[in-house]
Amino acid sequence: MLSDAVAFLTKYDSFLLMAHVAPDGDTLGSCLALQKLLQQLGKQAWVVCDDPLPHLYAFLPGADGLLAPDAAVDVQAFVAVDCADVGRTGSQWDRVGTKPSLCIDHHITNPGFADVNYIEDCAATGELITLLYDAFGQPINPEVGACLYTAIATDTGNFAYSSVTPRTFALMGKVMESGFDLPECNRLIYRNQRLQKLRMTARTVENAKLYRDGQVIVATLSKAETEAVDGLKADAEGIIDSLRDVETVVVACFLREEGASEVKLSLRAKDRVDCAALARAYGGGGHLRAAGATLHMSLAEAEAEVTKALLTAFDA
Repeated sequence: MLSDAVAFLTKYDSFLLMAHVAPDGDTLGSCLALQKLLQQLGKQAWVVCDDPLPHLYAFLPGADGLLAPDAAVDVQAFVAVDCADVGRTGSQWDRVGTKPSLCIDHHITNPGFADVNYIEDCAATGELITLLYDAFGQPINPEVGACLYTAIATDTGNFAYSSVTPRTFALMGKVMESGFDLPECNRLIYRNQRLQKLRMTARTVENAKLYRDGQVIVATLSKAETEAVDGLKADAEGIIDSLRDVETVVVACFLREEGASEVKLSLRAKDRVDCAALARAYGGGGHLRAAGATLHMSLAEAEAEVTKALLTAFDA
């Protein structure tokens, strides 16, 4: 609950905020906004992530201060931000030990793995951080506004998904009042991609296979194909959305090889399929229409197995 998170953040004076692996706009924007909230309250806070900061989000205020994954820091408490399960924190959860922990997240599949859990099914974790600003009576300045806008906009498809509610827009009204540069943030997020990402998207689309009269699409991208175009892991963000946006497609599946026996699964649906349920079968999770998991098998095995499971779910 919100009140539990407020009590936790009030009780301690120094925090390590953990962004999830393969960081996206929500986890980074939420972490940086929470860091600034804690600093406004006179506390110390650092942000850490196992994976490098994606080029796309380098513009976020405070992003240049992210700690290296192995950086030594002595804190009183830990906060996992936008992490649907312990695995999403990467190696960082090993730091926690017996120290107090808080999880702030919006994924319905989150089991509540921290000592205190502020978990609410909503459009983005950025919504929950905005509510914390209100609960503490702290102002949202332009830098915080840019972080919160990025968090909420990126996790809602720029306010286009079914997860968006009247409260989402009400909270964005508060963020807009901060005076952050909306057009510039929008340009940097949505009109500023690396050529390598376009090439990765092109390879993925070429590999795509359609099923059920074009209503189901499954696409793969091998590690070799990523390396051939000098792509980065961070460049894969958003490729699944290009697959889902095909006119006839109801549900999309993207399988990206990271290693000999490691494949990242991303699922998006417009209707009909419970993506979270399918992802849970592989140890992952997420939302009804957007979810993911990590599969420990070859890319060929993953494509065969997930395609079968996806078609079964689609036909149910």
